[in-house]
Amino acid sequence: MEKKIYDENGLLVVKENYCCEHFEPDDGALVPMKECWCCKWSNFRTENRNGTSETLSVCNYVGNTNVAVSK
Repeated sequence: MEKKIYDENGLLVVKENYCCEHFEPDDGALVPMKECWCCKWSNFRTENRNGTSETLSVCNYVGNTNVAVSK
């Protein structure tokens, strides 16, 4: 099992093929695959690439957040 990674706002960083128990399909999803890429809680954008061909996103579901690091 991979260690969960959170961004500076406490949002879970996810890959396209990740999926959790909070999955809800996006209304605009063309293919009904159970992956974060098709989930209404994900926020995939091209600027979230990690230097590889893999695309990263954040999960906006409150149940997947972690306490943000205090500044």
